[in-house]
Amino acid sequence: MDLNVKQSGIHSCILHTSYFKNRSGKVYKRAAERYLRTDLPCGLSECVACKDFGKNPLLKKENPTGNALIPGRHVLIVDSTSLIRFYDLFDSELLRNIIITQTVWEGVKAKAVPAYKKMNSLCYETSQDRFHVFMNEFHFETFSEQPRFEDLSRGEELLTTTAIWLASHWKNVTPVVLVCDEESKERIGKHFGHVLHLKEYIQNIEDPGKQGLLDQMAAYESSGSGNEKQLFEEHISHDKIMEGIANGTIKRGTFSVSRENYREASVIIDDQLNSWFITGTHCNRSVNGDVVAVQLLPESEWTCPEKKIRLRDVEEYVTTADDMGNDDDVADEPAAKKAKRNTVPTAKVVGIIKRNWRQYCGMLLPSQVKGARRHLFCPAERLIPRIRIETEQADVLSQQRIVVAIDHWPRDSRYPLGHYVRSIGEMGSRETENEVLLLEHDIPHAPFSEAVLDCLPREEWEPDLNDNRGMMPRVDLRHLTICSVDPLGCTDIDDALHCKQIGDDLFEVGVHIADVTHFVRPGTAIDDEAALRGTTVYLCDRRIDMLPCLLSSNLCSLRGEEERYAFSCIWTMTSSADIQSVKYHKSLIKSKAALTYEKAQEIIDDPKEQNDVAQGLRGLMKLSKVLNARRTGNGALTLASSEVRFDMDWESRTPKKVMEKQHLDTHSMVEEFMLLANISVAEKILQEYPDCALLRRHPVPLKESYKPLVEAARHRGFEIIVESGKGLADSLNRCVDAKNPMLNRLLRMLTTRCMTQAVYFSAGTVPVPQYQHFGLACPIYTHFTSPIRRYADVIVHRLLAAAIGADDIQSGLLNQSGCTKVCANINYRHKQAQYAGRASVQLNVVRYFKGKVETCEGFVMGVRNNGIQVFVPKYGLESIIVLQPGSDTVVDVEEMSVKVNGVAVIKELEPVTVRISVNEKNQQRPRVELQLMKPAIPGLSTDFDLSSSIGI
Repeated sequence: MDLNVKQSGIHSCILHTSYFKNRSGKVYKRAAERYLRTDLPCGLSECVACKDFGKNPLLKKENPTGNALIPGRHVLIVDSTSLIRFYDLFDSELLRNIIITQTVWEGVKAKAVPAYKKMNSLCYETSQDRFHVFMNEFHFETFSEQPRFEDLSRGEELLTTTAIWLASHWKNVTPVVLVCDEESKERIGKHFGHVLHLKEYIQNIEDPGKQGLLDQMAAYESSGSGNEKQLFEEHISHDKIMEGIANGTIKRGTFSVSRENYREASVIIDDQLNSWFITGTHCNRSVNGDVVAVQLLPESEWTCPEKKIRLRDVEEYVTTADDMGNDDDVADEPAAKKAKRNTVPTAKVVGIIKRNWRQYCGMLLPSQVKGARRHLFCPAERLIPRIRIETEQADVLSQQRIVVAIDHWPRDSRYPLGHYVRSIGEMGSRETENEVLLLEHDIPHAPFSEAVLDCLPREEWEPDLNDNRGMMPRVDLRHLTICSVDPLGCTDIDDALHCKQIGDDLFEVGVHIADVTHFVRPGTAIDDEAALRGTTVYLCDRRIDMLPCLLSSNLCSLRGEEERYAFSCIWTMTSSADIQSVKYHKSLIKSKAALTYEKAQEIIDDPKEQNDVAQGLRGLMKLSKVLNARRTGNGALTLASSEVRFDMDWESRTPKKVMEKQHLDTHSMVEEFMLLANISVAEKILQEYPDCALLRRHPVPLKESYKPLVEAARHRGFEIIVESGKGLADSLNRCVDAKNPMLNRLLRMLTTRCMTQAVYFSAGTVPVPQYQHFGLACPIYTHFTSPIRRYADVIVHRLLAAAIGADDIQSGLLNQSGCTKVCANINYRHKQAQYAGRASVQLNVVRYFKGKVETCEGFVMGVRNNGIQVFVPKYGLESIIVLQPGSDTVVDVEEMSVKVNGVAVIKELEPVTVRISVNEKNQQRPRVELQLMKPAIPGLSTDFDLSSSIGI
């Protein structure tokens, strides 16, 4: 070999042959040159021979405790099976100074994506010098083309040759191979002396913390004898699933558990939102969120929802953990024979395409059997089944909020099997409950990293009109009377407006949006973090920002009397709100006032106020009313939801007072111009980028989804038209009852619950007619007006800037598949942020009512076979009052009423009087409970809060 090649670190070149199978099972041969090197580091920090070859983290920090089986200093070499099966264990600081060979890395990557992601994170994101990746297949001492040990598999051989070489390479450090099974230990042990089971190594760690690691491993040791009763059908193979999908006999969809009855679920099977109903054992070990393969049952086996409220919480009150843990008990199965008149297409799950398992927060339900190792874990999320785990720490863990992961779900078990991961904190403490809320909703909430903070400008940064990054000049709009209108206490001010008359019947109206993309540049750490977070999350007692505070509350926020960069959308329009022209440009503005909704309303209503701000606000108000009338005339829906806010004691972070949000005309004024800006920008970016513009659509709901609304209105004597958005809007407007002023609002709340979810998408991925936003009655829509708190708006700003020549186009924005991935993440983050916000409200309602009892008016939102759902507007909460059937009390689900002695005393959407208090019997989920006061009916008792269940 040439000298210059040898000096470059290359030892030799070999022709390496490998074999692989394709999907049909045919074996192929692949041959390629492989260069073996002399300059690959062993990873030991004190190794003089390898100190110049790269990072060597091992034993920079000694193992925290000794191990009875390994005297002296040692490094662990882990096999792929251990990493695949027990990857969560390696988060522990008790396992450190670990080598992962290239062979193992490739094996894990090929076989288990979750384990690979964890391994990659441990090695390159959060390693803290605990891991080293050794390139054994390129090191001249550890790779060989010809087998050296005939009794070892290829992977075992490369692991063994690595250990043997490291043992000779190091003087005072012992390499220890960790394997997962006895057979591997015996085979490798014939050729290398220090081989242990992973469990064997952990058992001999001289630290009490080892028990937690052993508990995590326990789920895999629960192997049946093979004679257990099989409760579920076997899942079919992936190939058969794909074949069935291709010929149409099998459909693919996401498994969604009912929030009213955990024994029932549905799967949406097509783009038209048609769904199949699934119940009982036909769910076949699916967990909420799994992507499943479903097969339609014969029509003779179709059934229908029970119309009963069934929550897992009930079982926590009335049964012990041992009762719930009887795997032979299949009493959960609903009655097989049901009325056939209302049957719906019913299916069964035949296979799992993609698991949606994650780590779950919750509490342990200890077994009543003394000394038992097997216990049930109850997730905080009531849609997730209980999980069987094994632990010897039940006494300690039962007083804590803990995290558990699912490992597998055998056919002979009612529950999935999992393992304990870690403890969050003491049950009931404020810090613990807040952490659980964030973890359960998968909200990224760690402090911003140093890399992100390094992207920020100086705190004393000031705008510069000439700083245009070499593109078109920024327009100076500091002379305009611009003001912002936001909620009280808002510091992340995204938007501001102006309006001035420029002719006899001509107005200039502007929406000015914070120019976040000036500071958040593509490909930077701050952009990556914003893309991951997706949105700012608003909780009752704090805000979790998408961007660091320096930007979100200062340099990007359009604060009063301060110069700020903006992205402006300016229309010329008539008094009839007919748009004559529209301009977009990067700008420099100076807001004249940062107003609250209440203050802006006062200024508009006070005739003494005649300054430029007041005149501009009045012009905006007049035009907004015209825009609103036009939208509603086109069929835009005015819906309703339960919204409350808290007057917080910020020192103790406890709610002092709960207040229902009041609607003002200024809310609608701002909303109309934000909608107009979003629509105008959507048209512009779609025109420029028809195949990759980021848009937002609201699919048209199926007629069947309106059934609860139509029936509720019919019982009150009204007809709901669902053939079109305009028909729906007009019929809702007619649903007015002078005797029940809340009726219209309640029907609009029911309408909201019938709606599909609005989603972000990439233009070109769905047919153009499906671009429409049903609720807003517009053919095209996007989000442009809140880039401080939504990453979707950041992307739209970049597209618009490129479209008008104000900035270069980011190459990734022109990639439709890349845009689709961004949309998937921000859709998920947006949904989770909504759920977290609502859960925060309910958590604080519970805190508010601790030690309090209050009598309030409520309204019946639903009648089920075993109870009624009651909504209390004053506190925005919705709970169940469970019916204990009596001889005189009958529930008529068809007529949505409760009858006593044949007389309907409770009807859907009618008022009732309830007493509110907090029930803390269930440690997992202390809840606000309702007691029915009027009408007084024997057999009605309080039970379970539904207000945190999104979608009810």
